[in-house]
Formats: sequence, structure tokens, C-alpha cells
Amino acid sequence: MDGHGVMTVVACAGDLAFGALAFARRSKSALGLLLAVLFLDAFSWNFASLAFELSGVGVWHAVDRMFSSVMPAIALHVVVVFVGRSRSLRPLIIASYCGFGALGLFVQSRAWLPALAVLGPLAMLFALVLLLLHRQSSTMPDERARADLVALALMIGTFFGVTELLYQEVDFPIPRLGAIGTLMAMVLLATAALRLRLLGSEVPPVVALYALSFGVLWIIAQLALVRWLDPQMGSWVLGAGVLLLIVIASAREIGRFASVGRARSRELAMLGRFSEQLAHDIKNPLAAVKGAVQFLSEEHRLGRSLDGQMPFLQLIEQQIERVQRTISDYQRIAKVEPRPTPTSLNSIVGELLPLQHFGVTARVTIQANLAADLPECPLDRDLVMTALENVLRNACEAMPDGGTISVRTAFERARNLVAVVVEDDGLGMDARLLEQAVAPFFTTKSQGTGLGLSFAERVARAHHGTLSLSSAVGRGTRVTLSFRAFAEDDA
Repeated sequence: MDGHGVMTVVACAGDLAFGALAFARRSKSALGLLLAVLFLDAFSWNFASLAFELSGVGVWHAVDRMFSSVMPAIALHVVVVFVGRSRSLRPLIIASYCGFGALGLFVQSRAWLPALAVLGPLAMLFALVLLLLHRQSSTMPDERARADLVALALMIGTFFGVTELLYQEVDFPIPRLGAIGTLMAMVLLATAALRLRLLGSEVPPVVALYALSFGVLWIIAQLALVRWLDPQMGSWVLGAGVLLLIVIASAREIGRFASVGRARSRELAMLGRFSEQLAHDIKNPLAAVKGAVQFLSEEHRLGRSLDGQMPFLQLIEQQIERVQRTISDYQRIAKVEPRPTPTSLNSIVGELLPLQHFGVTARVTIQANLAADLPECPLDRDLVMTALENVLRNACEAMPDGGTISVRTAFERARNLVAVVVEDDGLGMDARLLEQAVAPFFTTKSQGTGLGLSFAERVARAHHGTLSLSSAVGRGTRVTLSFRAFAEDDA
């Protein structure tokens, strides 16, 4: 085995080591599983190239081309998730997987190399533009440093990977640097993961040690098989081993997703049964109490003495009817079916804020700045109040050490929108967390349900409005609920 072969073996081990590390962190970061897939693809590319050189079997060259084809799509997906744009750019991601995946199916075509040579750099150039824009918009030094390392890894991996294509496909006299490129990219991303928390929270040393041990063991297995078996047989044995690892990891991941889906379905079904049972159990005794109160009222009407307690009996009757309305409202709230009436957003905020002062700690201060002459909107008062209450609760929980919550209303005359903005100076979120913040059941709190912001967004959409989020790590989060105001011709 020559020097390039040894370097390819080392690169394969490094790819597997970082892939294992990223896979172990898949539940902590949205990038975990994607980076694991990216470096598994890099490993497969390097391994197939090495196997082709050692065995001369043409199928390995086809495998090399196939995994080379889909790498730009995976790398672009990683960057899109990193900058928090996977929702807005979902059509582009789907198109890139379809395009590069189709390219991987036609590796024997003469058009394969020109197509990859054009589409691959274009995808990487777009990814670099996304990283540059994300870096410019970030205010936190750690996030900017992470963006720099991801961009550098992307450029090195792309440039060095092109040397492999030039050498293998067009016989261009250039050093083969593909293995070195993936190894350097791995080192850069590992630095970002270990030092800058690219994969969520800090990576425990034991996890990094396990991943490194896995890579070292792979090197030993590769060298041993190449040494003791003939090159062709060793390549096939190693390939079968890798395929087995992929199948096991895929089966575990599919099982995990299925288990999460079943758990969420059970939770939703349980919540539905609970709400229906609660409504049934409360309405029946309330109906009996109301009947008794009505009977006493009738007794009083007929002149029978109730010892002067009639005002209290009327109050009980009114409160019972209010409880019944509340139950009906909660059943409607669960379905987010608004009944809009002309409502002032200022009045909702003004009614809610005094109640919030009793629910926050002494270390949290709420400041209100309500715009004067705010036009009315077609709103369901109860739904919007509940949504705003969820937003305020999240803001309080984002400041465990205390801070200030700013609540203000505004009217954007140009678009005829009325907005309420809730801003805290708490922990904040990075781009990856920010994109998942409104997803149902997503939460970073151990006791959270992950339904607060999701419900608020559903309420905004049900009113043909919007919920927008902006956040920065260490600087807090801003939530804006916008609704259409009555136009002059609506009157």
C-alpha cells in the first residue's frame, strides 16, 4: 500500500470516528444525524476508492462515483440546517437530493462528470453564501466562529475532493488530496463540536473517547485484513462489515423514530380523552347545582324566605354559568376555532398583564408600552389572550436568573397590521433551536410540553396572522404576534 492508500485508511477511520460522535449526539442537535450521514458518505467514498485500487473490481469505482454524487446535496443540507433555514429552503433541499440522487444512479453515463463538475460547485457556492450571510447577521462570537469553521471545512472538502475527480476521471496530473480534504474537514468540525458546541451542549469526553476508539479499531481492522487477505477479498470483507454497521444504525434510527411517533400519538390520544372526560365530569354536577339554585330562586319568587341570601345565590348562579362557558371555551380552544369580534389588542394586553405580575418571580420585571389609538382587529379574545399568556410564560422561563420582559403594541399602517411584541433578555437561542421553537412537542425544558409557542402560532394562523421569532444566544428572544386590523371599508 502506497502513501495515498495509507492516508485514505486514516481518512476512513477519521470519517467513521466523527460520524459516530455526531450520531451519538443526534438527539442533542439538529445537525447530529446529518453530519453523521455526511461523514458516512465521505467514508464510503474514500473506502470505495481504496477498494478499487486494491482489488481492481469495477463495481467499487461505480460505488465511488455514486457516493461522490450525493455528497454536495448532504453538505448543502447541513449548511441549511446550520443557518436555520431548513423550512424556508425545503423545496431547494428536496430538489438537490432529487438532482444529485438521480446523478448517482447514472454513474456510467458520459454526462455524469460534466454534470457533477457544474452542479457540485454551484451547490457549494450557494452554501458558502448562506454561511456568509449567517455570519454577518450573527452577533455572538461563538456563532461566528462556528460559521467560520463550517465554511472552511466546506471549502477544503470541496477543493480537495475535486483533485480526486480530476485525477481519476480525466487523468489530470495533480496530487490526489481527497482523503486529506475529508480528514481536514473532519478535524475542523470536530474542533467546532468539542470547543464551540456545534452539536448542542458540550460533548462529554467519554463520548469523544468512544468515537476515537471506534476509528482506531477500524484502522487496525483495515490494515489487518489488507495484510492477511488478498486485496480483493479484504475489500469485500470490509465492505460487508460497513454495510452491516449501516443496516444496524439505520434499523435503530427507524425504530427510534417509530417509538417517538407512537409515544406522541398516545400523548395526543390521552389528552383528547382527558379533556372530553373532564368536560363530561364537570358539566353534570354543575347542571345539578344550577338546577338547585334555580329552584331556590323560584322559591324566593313565590315568597318563601331564604333569610336574605338571595344576592349570594344569584352570584353562585352567575359563576356556575361562567364555569360552563369556560369549559365550552376550552373545548373550542383545543381545536383553535376562533370566533372573532371587534377587539382592541391593547385591552387584551391590559387585562392580561396585571394577572402575570402574580405569576412571576420578584427577579422578573414586566414593562408595558402600548401604542395609542390602536385600531381594533377581528379577534377571538380568549384565544389570543391564552396565546399571549403562553408567550409570556416562555419569556419568564427563559430568564432563570431574572431580567426584564418588554411588552409593546404597534400599528403598521402600510400593511394594516396590529402587532404585540414580547421581548426578554434571557438565554436566547441559536439558529438551530430557533427554527424548531414552534414545532409541536419541541422543548429545551425538562418539565416543558413543547406546546406553548406551537399553540400561539396556531392561534395566529387561525386569525390569518403571523408569529415571528428572533433570538440571539445570551441576548434574549423577541416574539411578535401580528393581526390584520379593520380597514376603513370593513366598517
